[in-house]
Amino acid sequence: MKKLTNVPNRSETVSGFIFLAIQLLALQPALLLVNLLLPTPMSESTLNFLFFTINFISVAVIFRKYLIRSGKTAISAPFSCLRSTFLALVGYWGGNMLVSILIQNVYPEFFNVNDSSLSQMTQENFSLMAFGTILLAPVTEEVLYRGLIFGKLYNRSPLLAYFVSTLCFSALHVTGYIGMYAPFHLLLCLLQYVPAGLCLGWAYAKSDTIWAPILLHITVNQIAIFSMR
Repeated sequence: MKKLTNVPNRSETVSGFIFLAIQLLALQPALLLVNLLLPTPMSESTLNFLFFTINFISVAVIFRKYLIRSGKTAISAPFSCLRSTFLALVGYWGGNMLVSILIQNVYPEFFNVNDSSLSQMTQENFSLMAFGTILLAPVTEEVLYRGLIFGKLYNRSPLLAYFVSTLCFSALHVTGYIGMYAPFHLLLCLLQYVPAGLCLGWAYAKSDTIWAPILLHITVNQIAIFSMR
């Protein structure tokens, strides 16, 4: 097994997990509370963009040296980075198509609740959502879920790295809707993110640079957001 060499160091790992806990448990409720106290509350798309921005800045500060180290690897071996990104993209679209067909056969009325929410916010403010979804979110999510979680587990157990990082990444897009939709519907939504989680992890492991899954994530999100316009 080829080991990952570009992984967060000890201080980045500790700070990263602390921030991840804050992000998951406190950041969004805090923003919602502050928004309620404002004389003129922000729109949902503006609030979502603020969430993206805070996450991006925090990750960029905590993992700045990791991003630079990983960037040097991508620059020194650009073909490997781009090849891994392209192959992972092909795998993602194939896997996503297969999962979508299976879900539609089981539940013809299915729709992805997160995509529906993003579509509404995109119609409300396309520029903010495009910037946040295409440029900010991919860096944040890849550093946290691939670099931090996948990267720290992979050299010990690749199988565990794929499982944990994919589960966490998939749950990220679904847990906010718990109580709003039936559990079975949310489970199907979670399954839709499994191909992305696996392929993003593979791109990282294959290229040994976090910039490969970041590029893949940017590409996928760009296609998705412009299809909602």
